[in-house]
Amino acid sequence: MKKAIIQIISLASLVCCSFLANADKGADTNKQLKTGENMHNEHCYKCHTEKVYTRDDRFVKSLNALSKQVVRCKDNTGVPWFDEDTEAVVHFLNEKYYKF
Repeated sequence: MKKAIIQIISLASLVCCSFLANADKGADTNKQLKTGENMHNEHCYKCHTEKVYTRDDRFVKSLNALSKQVVRCKDNTGVPWFDEDTEAVVHFLNEKYYKF
């Protein structure tokens, strides 16, 4: 009986820890999404409106290509982003437009 109670408590603890870890990931994802949106609106929207991302003949066809294109634009414009900022913009564009 004592062993069963310990197993139940252990399982409940594991479930709670898993839930909390996933809640943190969701908060991090939302923060990254908002950061990417802000960076895009501040630096990218000058040249890239929604039409660039939604046209039928768009250049970007994969998540890897999207990442490379964001880095290329960042480098060509001299935008002072950290890697985390670049990843946030890629995440934002993928979530809003590309859905890779």
